[in-house]
Amino acid sequence: MSSSAPQLKQIACLRRKSNLTRKEFFDYHFQVHGSISDEPSDADQKPHKYIQTHFFDAAFGERPDSAKGTGNYPWTGRDDMTELYFRDWSHLKACFGSEYVRNKIGPDGANFNDLETAIPLMVFEKHLELASNVPSSVSLEEGYRTVAVLLVASTSEESGEQLEQTFSPALINALLKHAQAEVYGLQANISIPASQFDIRAYFGGKNMPEYPVTYKIYMKDVSCVAAVRKAQRAFMEQLSEQVDADNTFIAFGKEGLVLDVGNGIKFNPSRQPQIL
Repeated sequence: MSSSAPQLKQIACLRRKSNLTRKEFFDYHFQVHGSISDEPSDADQKPHKYIQTHFFDAAFGERPDSAKGTGNYPWTGRDDMTELYFRDWSHLKACFGSEYVRNKIGPDGANFNDLETAIPLMVFEKHLELASNVPSSVSLEEGYRTVAVLLVASTSEESGEQLEQTFSPALINALLKHAQAEVYGLQANISIPASQFDIRAYFGGKNMPEYPVTYKIYMKDVSCVAAVRKAQRAFMEQLSEQVDADNTFIAFGKEGLVLDVGNGIKFNPSRQPQIL
């Protein structure tokens, strides 16, 4: 897959199930679920690439019609995000239709995922130009970065593709003004209509809101959170008539590369992000 072409992928922003500590959740999701995801020798039975981002901090909107400052409870406690890349639609359908995924990978989700509150998205990934002041020596490879993930809910009826054309310039300007020395990359994940693939049937979260555009912001390190938050606030203020502030949220985490078929990278437990 060309890095410049839009890449088909599935995102799942998860909350851990009951009776798991965060460490227990992180360990199980990466060490166990990640490992079995790479077991098939047939490349059609697993993602082309798989990244987990384990969150160390987050900020959520308010619950509508509640006392001011009350957390929008379905979104609180986000623990990590899964990104599954596929070569094309045929590969995706072959993978999720395989006996291995149906009988082993899918059922294993109940061992760590709060299925009712999962936020699953079918997206095309689009890399955006960002004139950063961060030295190239600081930039890390994919799968090893510190990132912010901004899930943008909207009050508009426009498509994800249309909203991205409005949202992205505003976010880029906000990042350049408030965090140009702290961030070095940006990607937009543009949601695909659910009619093309019922992702919620696999990941759960059927009553969760839609997120037409999700951004991933590459940061130098954990010290950049405050600057990115300033940029987020400026972005949301500028687009206050189109952004649903109650359901929009941001999470900060570290990536862990689970597997990369295209580059011949197999699962290795040592790549689990260390945030605790």
